[in-house]
Amino acid sequence: MFLALLLQSVVIAVALTSCWFWMGLMVAQALAYGAAVALVNSGLLVGRWYIGLNDYHCDGERHLKTFHRSSLERFFVVGILLAVGFGFLNLAPDAVLMGFIVGQLAWAFANVLARRLF
Repeated sequence: MFLALLLQSVVIAVALTSCWFWMGLMVAQALAYGAAVALVNSGLLVGRWYIGLNDYHCDGERHLKTFHRSSLERFFVVGILLAVGFGFLNLAPDAVLMGFIVGQLAWAFANVLARRLF
């Protein structure tokens, strides 16, 4: 999972560099914020996975509660961070969403690639 997070970061860095040269600094900053939100989302998921490696349990109800809490945490953190980017920081909404989408797609592809490699 840590390799997938690293691969996601590399893909995002390449996308940011190409966006900066192609569309300018302001759009690249908004794209970087959206991609950072996607990285936070993936980081929370990897962190929960890492905790689960050492603290595993066979209780189905407890497992479901942990899963539900993790999904709600990530949902609210992403929602709050996107709201901050749209509202308080006044970034370009289309670029922020595009950065978030690029980050999420990079996570999906990096996860598949990391599982195929190792």
